[in-house]
Amino acid sequence: MSNSKFNCLIISPDPEAAKVYGEELAKSSSVGFMYTLSSYPGETALAGLLRRHTFDLLVIDCRDLTSALAVVESVQVQNLQLETLAVCEEDVKVLAALMRAGVRDYIVFDTPIDTLRWILASTIDKLQGKPRRTSTRGEIVAFLPSKPGSGASTIAAHTSLAASRTNKSRVLLVDMDRDAPMQAFLNKLRPDHYLQEALANTEKLDDDLWLQLISQRDRLDILPADADGSAYPDNGHMQQLLSYCRSAYDITCVDLPGPTDSGAVEVLIEAKRIYLVCTQELVSVHIAMRKADRLKRLGLERESCLVVNRFMANHVMNEETIADLVGLPVETTVPNSYALASVSADKGSEVDPTTPLGKSYAKLAGILLNDNVEIPRKERKFLEFISQPFARRNVRSA
Repeated sequence: MSNSKFNCLIISPDPEAAKVYGEELAKSSSVGFMYTLSSYPGETALAGLLRRHTFDLLVIDCRDLTSALAVVESVQVQNLQLETLAVCEEDVKVLAALMRAGVRDYIVFDTPIDTLRWILASTIDKLQGKPRRTSTRGEIVAFLPSKPGSGASTIAAHTSLAASRTNKSRVLLVDMDRDAPMQAFLNKLRPDHYLQEALANTEKLDDDLWLQLISQRDRLDILPADADGSAYPDNGHMQQLLSYCRSAYDITCVDLPGPTDSGAVEVLIEAKRIYLVCTQELVSVHIAMRKADRLKRLGLERESCLVVNRFMANHVMNEETIADLVGLPVETTVPNSYALASVSADKGSEVDPTTPLGKSYAKLAGILLNDNVEIPRKERKFLEFISQPFARRNVRSA
């Protein structure tokens, strides 16, 4: 973890002690984000906290040993690389219980400040000797429909749900379609709060407010949209919201509306991957061509690829033809299982992962989870290269 900041979670029912630990840790230039809890969180609350933030060090007060051990066990399930420093009595039974739970370092209650500083410095040295985290910011993944009814919302819902099933990933699904928001319906939610509230409060977003705004389906966090039809504010709030999402989640899947307004463009520019979803219908492919041209004008060709929904292998509009017409590679296809998808949507249930449809969602989720996956590019012929106009790759203007 050399040359990188590490994040710390402090849990102590003693606010004065927690303040001292925080102040001493903050003296190190290696310390980044610190989060303090004044009570032992339950399993659900702790899991949500660990999904939203990547912690490197847990300092936990063990005066309630049973509660502290429950936290330590839950943390280790979520993050095996996290270093734990216990604050406890120097009692054989207590130390033995902590050792069985995998805790090797401890501080005695009311330890002298010099000793405390030495132990914390040793812990920091141990963290600095660990391998650097592979990623400190999450990815934005955009799902853009070629036209309404292409199935982008359904694919975004099931792909993000499949991605959230792994313990290693913190996944958020954001619904940005203010005219036809589908994610609340697809995930069987009855939300009290919506994306519009998050955008209105970006300057004061914190963990407490965020927990009030989001909905959940199993391990997947969801920020649904309200069907108010109003335009999203064009004042930097979208960028602030995306920045918060990047810091809190490994993957943020954004279900975009059909029209590429200013809010959608901000998401597209921030996205590491853009999935333009179309079907084999001629009108869907035609509109996909138009949207692909817009993406290219924004300088987003390399980030963009196609997902062909309701795919039939014997259709005249095959993968290669669609890729040639649209000018983007096909990342994957989703089989034509309209009846199964409709039943799943009506019931708000998960698609059977053993079916071809379920496997296609799992495949796309696997691509999202694999940072090393490269989108395959069709090699251009020599004449195609010399016929292309020169353009500045780093200029993103429509």
